[in-house]
Amino acid sequence: MQKIISPFLWCKSKLSLPEFIYLLGLSIIGIIFVYRITPMSGIDEMYHFFRAQQVAQGNLLAQRYANHAFGGGLDSHMIDWVDYFNEKRNQSLPADVLVAQDRALTISSTSVRKITLQFPSTASYSPIMYIPSAIGMDIAKLFHSRPDTQYYAGRLGNLFGYMFLLCLLLSILPCTKLPLLVLLTTPTALHLATTYSADPVTNLGALIFIACCLRLRLSQTSHAAFWLNCIFALAIILGLLKLTCSLLSLTCFLIPSAFFKSKKKYFQYCVLVCSASVSSAVVWNGFYPFNPAHYWNTGGDSHVQIQNMIIHPIVFLQEILNTYKIGTYWWWEDAWGRFGGGPIPLFFKIGEKTGLISVSLMIGLALIEKNRAQSFASSGFLLALGALYSLLIILAFYVGFSHAGEGIVSGLQGRYFILSWALYLCAFSLCVPKLKLNNNYLSSVLLFANFICVLHISIEAITVYARYWH
Repeated sequence: MQKIISPFLWCKSKLSLPEFIYLLGLSIIGIIFVYRITPMSGIDEMYHFFRAQQVAQGNLLAQRYANHAFGGGLDSHMIDWVDYFNEKRNQSLPADVLVAQDRALTISSTSVRKITLQFPSTASYSPIMYIPSAIGMDIAKLFHSRPDTQYYAGRLGNLFGYMFLLCLLLSILPCTKLPLLVLLTTPTALHLATTYSADPVTNLGALIFIACCLRLRLSQTSHAAFWLNCIFALAIILGLLKLTCSLLSLTCFLIPSAFFKSKKKYFQYCVLVCSASVSSAVVWNGFYPFNPAHYWNTGGDSHVQIQNMIIHPIVFLQEILNTYKIGTYWWWEDAWGRFGGGPIPLFFKIGEKTGLISVSLMIGLALIEKNRAQSFASSGFLLALGALYSLLIILAFYVGFSHAGEGIVSGLQGRYFILSWALYLCAFSLCVPKLKLNNNYLSSVLLFANFICVLHISIEAITVYARYWH
């Protein structure tokens, strides 16, 4: 029994004091975000909320409708309450706390009915990404809470799930812990984690898979069989997060062949892991295909775009290069301080200069990381995989979102490249020489400096929301 449970005990979150204080501070900011960010004003929050509510009701699979649409029946109490915020958001008008509370009280006294809605942009997602939010909503429902309490409970569930997965990631990572912690806790990432976004589980789930592979690559670890089984199980989940995430299953080739009886067994295992990830992605997307151009009426046509790639390869390459040229800078700005998913003024970007400070802090933390291993082969592999993943994201939007003749690939947001940047950070950390400094003290100072940056932007964001939710 001890041998069975010891790997789980080892994997239990073990945070240093600076990491604990940093995450505690972010949790406090996050709880404030949960209640002070106007309901239904997060990035694409309305559609994610519908899917989370559907999962919370036990409906893991969405209903299929005509014209490749998906959705399902949702309890009326929650829908009736959030409709107030949808109306105010669409009219760019402020929402009133007292009106929202009275509305929740009134709705609670009525009988529940089913409302059928179509929300194909998220109903086609796997339920895995919405488990934390769904658990929060279900706990509130157990106590017969009002719809507003259930709504906030779902947001809190996503926040606590985000913090748990962050702790789990830090406990597994053999390198680049603090730089990745900074990357994964930008104000925008915190904003997403305190609404109904699927990004927290998607990004952290993928990085936990990568961390397990790096653990076997860079650390002398026992219980290899445990980690190999975890990697295989996580590979299946990887394919269910997003179709593009299945590419990251290639990280399993970083696992040393010494853990296997022969090179053949090693190669078979890696092929099996990649096949499991790709298969789960293909099977899910076969039943629930995701077509953003169709859902969001962008005018894009995947068949036309694929033809353009083949018939006009030079024009296609120019469009890809222009996308990188224009997007390289503002993608980070977008991932650092982007708030809101509704029309202006509930959509805004802040903190461009503070975001550049955060980048320098990430690099500094990577340079002074204590007990950092060096592996040029692993660094090159991760760098190539990160570049390949970013290209795959751009190609997916070229085919599935953009329309012919735009000149650049449209629809991209900075948060889509978080996983690529995480791979770049790991690659950088594994190839640069160590700096002989007082690592513990200096890393704590840099981490605290980043917390101040996040706090500053968070206060600015809350100030903006206070004008429209009071």
